[in-house]
Amino acid sequence: MGVVDDRQSRYLRAKAIASTADELPPAQRERHVEDACGGDAALLMEVRWLQQALAADTDLPMLAWTQADPPNRTGERVAAAAASDYRIVRKLGQGGMGVVYLAERQHEGFVQQAALKLLLRAPTGPSKAQERFVRERALLARLDHPGIARLLDGGLLSDGQPFLALEYVEGEHIDRWCRQHAPDLRTRIELFLEVCAAVAYAHRHLVIHRDIKPANILVTADGHAKLLDFGVARLLETQDGTSMEPTEVGQQALTIAYASPEQITQQSLSVATDIYSLGVVLYQLVCGSHPFGHFASSYDVSRAIVGGEVLPPSRQAGSGERRTGVPADLDAIVLKAMRLAVDERYATVDALADDLQRFLQRRPVRARRGQWSYRARRFVQRNRWPMAAGTAIAASIVAGLFASLAALSQAREQQHLAQQRQLQLERITAFQQDMLESVDIEAMGHALSSAHRAAVVQAIASAPDGTAAAIGRVERAFAQVPDSDIARDVLDRYVVSHALSRLQQDFAGAPLLAADLRQSMARVLIAIGRYPSAIAELRRVLDARRKALPPGDRRITSTMTDLGEALTQQGALEPAARVFGAAMQVRGLLPEADPLRLRIESGQARTLAAQGQLSAALARQQSLEAAWSALLPATDTDLLELRRDAVTTLTKLGRRKEAREQMEALLPLYRDRFGPQAPGTLAATLSLAELTNTFNEYETSLRMAQHVAEQRERQLGGDHPETLRAMALEGANRVRLAQDEPAFRQAEAFMQQLLARQARVLGRDHPQTLASMTEMVRVLGKQDVPSKTEQAIALQRQILAARRRTLGALHPDSIYSLGGLASLLCTAGQYQQARQAAYEALALYAKALPANHRIISATWDVVGRAERGARHWQAARDAHATALAMRANASGALDAHTIESASRLYVVLLQLHDQAALDDIRSRYLEPVIALDPAGLNASMRDIRESAVLALKGIHK
Repeated sequence: MGVVDDRQSRYLRAKAIASTADELPPAQRERHVEDACGGDAALLMEVRWLQQALAADTDLPMLAWTQADPPNRTGERVAAAAASDYRIVRKLGQGGMGVVYLAERQHEGFVQQAALKLLLRAPTGPSKAQERFVRERALLARLDHPGIARLLDGGLLSDGQPFLALEYVEGEHIDRWCRQHAPDLRTRIELFLEVCAAVAYAHRHLVIHRDIKPANILVTADGHAKLLDFGVARLLETQDGTSMEPTEVGQQALTIAYASPEQITQQSLSVATDIYSLGVVLYQLVCGSHPFGHFASSYDVSRAIVGGEVLPPSRQAGSGERRTGVPADLDAIVLKAMRLAVDERYATVDALADDLQRFLQRRPVRARRGQWSYRARRFVQRNRWPMAAGTAIAASIVAGLFASLAALSQAREQQHLAQQRQLQLERITAFQQDMLESVDIEAMGHALSSAHRAAVVQAIASAPDGTAAAIGRVERAFAQVPDSDIARDVLDRYVVSHALSRLQQDFAGAPLLAADLRQSMARVLIAIGRYPSAIAELRRVLDARRKALPPGDRRITSTMTDLGEALTQQGALEPAARVFGAAMQVRGLLPEADPLRLRIESGQARTLAAQGQLSAALARQQSLEAAWSALLPATDTDLLELRRDAVTTLTKLGRRKEAREQMEALLPLYRDRFGPQAPGTLAATLSLAELTNTFNEYETSLRMAQHVAEQRERQLGGDHPETLRAMALEGANRVRLAQDEPAFRQAEAFMQQLLARQARVLGRDHPQTLASMTEMVRVLGKQDVPSKTEQAIALQRQILAARRRTLGALHPDSIYSLGGLASLLCTAGQYQQARQAAYEALALYAKALPANHRIISATWDVVGRAERGARHWQAARDAHATALAMRANASGALDAHTIESASRLYVVLLQLHDQAALDDIRSRYLEPVIALDPAGLNASMRDIRESAVLALKGIHK
């Protein structure tokens, strides 16, 4: 007792110090704590913990943090900022995050009771935190389960205090209800299983509770459990999981007595966090005592949780309990749920509930991996009455049973060995796949190329007529083929393809094992850019697994996901959409936090975006990001890719500024997670370079694209699709920077070489090939040569036909091609056809894109050029004015596109002799850009400044 008394005395002293410090100004608190502790390190440590700990709303003595009571607001009316009005009836309780009142909601003539929670910690951080609060509130409001008290409303009251309105539930805390009603053990477990069902439902919707405790579980008058405050802790945290209240010390919202070890140590949280807290609640229900109730302070409790110091419930039972003990099976179940290591707990709440059901049915529980004697004992317990009735033959039955169980034990030993062998094979397969994917393509190709080149040169040199010129030609011939391309071909032809051909004969009698190996080789093919071959192999894997495995098997779903991703990479969007649609139908069979679910859902959203359904894709991506960010670390590979997909979709929707901010925040995460030259980091760098291009910063974008292209050619080869994508952006920047004849010729030659490689590797109808063809059209059109313009128009018509054929007429890329054709027709002086194409494009854009999209403003600019060419001055003025207003509103007065529209409008206004409008355009747009020093401008802005100068002279470009 002396040790406990000392601990309690220290706790009370620490609590007094911390309470006094809390009342002091922040600048004086540290000095007070150090002086009061007087060099006592243990006391100082406990004060620190108490300063950081949140209030623990629990029945346990010595674990609750005492707070000053808030003012009694009974009878008061409070108004939310939204159209909701609440009248507080009475106070229901107070916890660590706020005070709860029974309130009546009065809205449009009806009255609804609600539990109004006035939060003590507000989302007062930056706008992103507030946006996340709103997003998470909407997510939680969609939880609809009879065992969960629904979130009805939330936001800020008119005085700025944050609030949540939840479904009002009348009932008793589950631990108090069990003490008052003294139900038997089966009833307690069945009641707990209702809680498990509610938690499992929320986990399936990717929401974790984070604060499961008896105070958040009410038992209603009809004896059913209801879970409160689901996800409220999540609402009160920032993106990185720390408290939104700036005066807090970064502690996550939790109740110490029911917190998991990862919550105490502030590690990443997952469904395992809720499973641990459920284990604590189950512990308390089965034995009537808390697992850490014998500790005197929150510091000791936290230390015990982190140290895994948990006594079995059976060793706590008996004190004040109706029962004399707890069955060993329940000991095992509770202790498994409360394991210190996350991966040693139950994988899901359903697995925990299943083991409890097995206990109730007197079947062996999975938490006890006992021998045959344990299983036999459970069998006898399940069948004790029939066995009692057959006393005369009991001996023979038991003897036979024991013999069967012994044989079963041997069979299970063999099965265990088979499972070990399967795991070994899976490890070998994974190792082989990783080994092939991580081959240094450049080093391998260099070695092969050098050896061949040296052999040829030596042969020529040793020949009687060998000459230096011949050797030089050989050297140049080898230099034209990148080393990495040689290595990729060798790896594909002589390693992967050879292995696949051997599979057919060597594993003919083991189709599932052959499918495993074939999928591994298909992933290697994807890694080296051989998408058609990978697709063919994955289809074979899918057929084999569908024949041998039940529908919904994870291996089938995994194959479908790989196939969908490969089809998307190949540009086969309709087949990809069908495959992902089928995978979406069975993803619910996977565990709630299985990363494969994220791959399926993000893959489907990526395909939606590629098909032009941009708004739907973005909504899906943002919803997934909100849900999975709570379950995965910020640097998780799949989560990073999902966020990058959302950036791409934002860019296509014209929300460039928002996209750029997000991409600039993402790129450091890639660098920290993978390194500066890793494939994922290079992909993220290229995404930022593509965004930079849309802001007309062509020089910067060109440097980034060239860096990525060089690294990818070294790592993957010049013909790898990812290398070609980087080269395509390099070409696009070269085209936009070309301003004279030599630059035009260089850009055109670059694009011709790129297009030849893309057509050979990807196909002429691939989206990347068509995008590069569009850049070729641009460089042809810029040269202002009639023959080049006609060539550009013919090529643009090919692009339009191909995109309509592969993507459909309403896809944004198809409409963009139509607008590009209109622009070229203007350049060629075919104004009537240009007007018709431009107006048709505008009508289609209204169905496919937001009204303020920058492509729409560009199309209005084309309309203005066509009307001006046809000398329809009023119509030209209206079109250019529309384009100018949209561009100025979106990008500002000094944006290159804004000045372009202003210059063209100025020339039209000169024809209409509208002096007032001319003066306005000149002073607002043209003179400010002309006043800029040309030496400090990039190439795009120098060209735009020249356009403004010419416009003042009545000349249009």
